[in-house]
Amino acid sequence: MAGIRRTVSLTGFAMPNRANLLALLCVSLALICPACNQNQEPSPKMSEVTSPNVAVSASPQATESANKALLDEANTAGRWFHAKKTRPIWARRLEAAQTVKTLEGEEQVAAGHYLCKGEAGDIWPQTEQNLHKRYTATDEVAADGWRKYQPHPDAQGVMATPINHPFEVQATWGQLTGKPGDFLVKNFQDRDTAYPADVWIVDQTLFRQTYESVAPGK
Repeated sequence: MAGIRRTVSLTGFAMPNRANLLALLCVSLALICPACNQNQEPSPKMSEVTSPNVAVSASPQATESANKALLDEANTAGRWFHAKKTRPIWARRLEAAQTVKTLEGEEQVAAGHYLCKGEAGDIWPQTEQNLHKRYTATDEVAADGWRKYQPHPDAQGVMATPINHPFEVQATWGQLTGKPGDFLVKNFQDRDTAYPADVWIVDQTLFRQTYESVAPGK
């Protein structure tokens, strides 16, 4: 009827709280626009996130970067000295690549490189070029193929410095670990190079048994 105002009673009607309103709004949007999420890239599952596992030798640049802090410490200490190998070694050529366990860690040795053995039974790898540059082959060959080499009298030797705490070195052939008192070693021709690519570790006992320091100027 005209002139009669109708009213609606709200008695017993529960107003939704804010969380419910947000939930209803999200559901409504999903119903209104089901294609909104079609262009989104799916998140990868953990099992789908993979990385290549390729074994490669460390590059010279990588070894320089990895060893920088240790070399900074050694260079600041200023304890580098010239030394030469005095004792003979045994060596044999590897026909196939293999992993070698040394005193300082496991090392990857390529085919064609030499495996060297000291008088104390210590093992280490060496390239053919470096072996012949530092040692002279003798005619003495063991039954298992190891040939005896004498230190070359004209070999330049190495530069060495003791490290007084546990340390690690990234060599081109693998990760090496040293004990307090072991020696960090580099080639003599790198004596003025702050960050040489070729550095390694020599056990302190073996170093003192097989190397002699060289007086300056010799």
